[in-house]
Amino acid sequence: MERVVVNEKGELLLKKFAWAAAAAILVLAVVAASFIWPKKTLGVNWPKDQALPSFKTPAPTLDFVNYQEKLVYEGENTDYEHETGQADGSAWKAVTGIDKPGALLFDAKTITDLPAGETKGTFVLSVDHFADENGVVATLVVKDEQSGVELGKLDVNAWDFNNLNSGHSFDVPFTVPESGHPLEFQVIWTGHSTLVFDKVEFSSPSRAEEVAMFYTLQGLVNKTEPRMYKNDGSSTAAFWLDALKLDYKPVKDIWTLLDKYRSASKGLVVYDPDVPDTYNLATTIAGLKEALVVSPSLVEKLSGEPYRYPILDDLRGKYKTNLDVYSDLYDHYWSQTTHRVIVGLTPEMKTNLREYAIAIQASVIWLNPDVPEEEKLLSKFFADMPSGSGLYLGWWPEEGAGVRETSKFGLATVAADWSANLTVLSGTSREITPPKPTPTKPKLENKAYVAYFLSDGDNLQYMEGAFRSYWSSPDRGEVPLGWTVSPLMVDAMPGVLDYLNRTATDNDVLVSGPSGLGYTYPVNWSDDEGLASFYMRTNDYMKRAGLRVLTIWNGVTAKMDERSANVIAKYAPSLLGFTSQGNTGQISVYDQSMPMQELNKGYGSTEGDLINPVQGAMKKWDRKSPLFVGVQVDPWHTTYANFVNAYQHLKDDPEIVFVRPDVYFELIRQSKGLPVDPAS
Repeated sequence: MERVVVNEKGELLLKKFAWAAAAAILVLAVVAASFIWPKKTLGVNWPKDQALPSFKTPAPTLDFVNYQEKLVYEGENTDYEHETGQADGSAWKAVTGIDKPGALLFDAKTITDLPAGETKGTFVLSVDHFADENGVVATLVVKDEQSGVELGKLDVNAWDFNNLNSGHSFDVPFTVPESGHPLEFQVIWTGHSTLVFDKVEFSSPSRAEEVAMFYTLQGLVNKTEPRMYKNDGSSTAAFWLDALKLDYKPVKDIWTLLDKYRSASKGLVVYDPDVPDTYNLATTIAGLKEALVVSPSLVEKLSGEPYRYPILDDLRGKYKTNLDVYSDLYDHYWSQTTHRVIVGLTPEMKTNLREYAIAIQASVIWLNPDVPEEEKLLSKFFADMPSGSGLYLGWWPEEGAGVRETSKFGLATVAADWSANLTVLSGTSREITPPKPTPTKPKLENKAYVAYFLSDGDNLQYMEGAFRSYWSSPDRGEVPLGWTVSPLMVDAMPGVLDYLNRTATDNDVLVSGPSGLGYTYPVNWSDDEGLASFYMRTNDYMKRAGLRVLTIWNGVTAKMDERSANVIAKYAPSLLGFTSQGNTGQISVYDQSMPMQELNKGYGSTEGDLINPVQGAMKKWDRKSPLFVGVQVDPWHTTYANFVNAYQHLKDDPEIVFVRPDVYFELIRQSKGLPVDPAS
């Protein structure tokens, strides 16, 4: 702050004040030098024109952390001992008359992942035939490895199995003496009957509370430099790490991370289990105060030796209802958090996306617009956010009501509640390989041109998770296909977008999911300037991502409205065209420049939905002009094999021509007398 001194000797006084201030600063610097101050290097970079922030380049080797609430140990894992039997697919099998009886079918030693307290081990076993006589088939044992004391034990009998070749679960309850204590799990095979051991998984309330706390640590650590990555426990958990050539090392003992990253957190925020929504408030506060979110059960351990974390905020007993919680969040914390993004998460979900919310210092809420009191409070948050650019990340209690609510305020929803590693993926290189050139379009004739679309790519969690198995399909490239993605990937996962462009086949083309720079219903926007701004930004991001076709939703099966269509045509002029969900196949031209088609089938869910709309449209076709059939299906009920089967079923018809969506709209433009390339 500038100091102003008004009198005849003002200049002299100002100089004296400057010297005094300099001396005070020097004294403070000397005092500060006697302490070890934490180095504060915020790695989040968020320019004004950027929809989502960038993070620093990920560390050379990432900590690959298992946050699964159930710890799973697979039978076929060769890291564990097997005295008898052999690998059998994803399990371990011992056969009577061949393998050695009375030996260890499975022996996992020095397991230190389990937290202290009551725990249940669930062993999954199966048999391939029913025994004529009952008897012990296997003995399941949980031991204290240090003392050799058996903490839990169960004999499994032949007649305990009532189905063949089907996994049966056998529970062994026990108590872990202390967190990090070495345990040993054994399956001892008697030889009485052929036996298959699939896995053993351990669950406890303590484990769930621990992994939730460590996931908040990931947000604190990664905001300065991405160094932690969530292992989701699946066989493809490291897919993007491998694809993007990011090195990683599995973390064997999660508690070692507190020692490694002690300086990342300044203390604890304790939530109130009796008021679940305090978990969202605690997450919000944790981002502002650089704190870990913890359950009451962990306070004693974390505040004592050797951690000595101070309690920065304790929310127990302060609130009675969710409205109390979010009203307080709005009154006391909302002004301190970003207003460019707000995060919507059910408090029951204690991992996924919270690391990102903490790292970008966003408010976390869970309010239902279908409940009047909650909608009233929700509108206060939304009214403070920038129309045309504000984003709601996460999900809603009910999709339609939520998307309508954000649309009403000129905001867009970004499905991301199950996104787990955005802080790492946002730090990957923003140098995105351009897509391959569009194939030469076929000659426009009186034929039926068919374009397939795969939906839900606007969903960042889908792109991070389920999408990877779709993209890995061995037959990918056999069918011309438009893969919806989000233009926001330019910010949120640029490395993934680059990988898709690099590995796409000539039959693959990326197109934008609904409805551009986020999921919104344009028809519900009341702010025309905000809508224009939204599609100007969408146009810019689509150009940077190399996307030429846009998917618009005014609802899952709703038609396009004329006002919004003209705005899109005017403010997103680089597009070849866009689709809507009307299920009519109708094609319209807006602003005398932009074609739009109501898909013949929007959001189908079966292989038949890829075939029947094509055949149905051809039955009504007069063959005096080209026919255009656009079909979209969701990825949750279909597979790439469904596209292949539908393509094989239809492709031999000489009247049908399959094309990618970009070529499809080039042909539509030609048929409507529009320039094939909008730039011309």
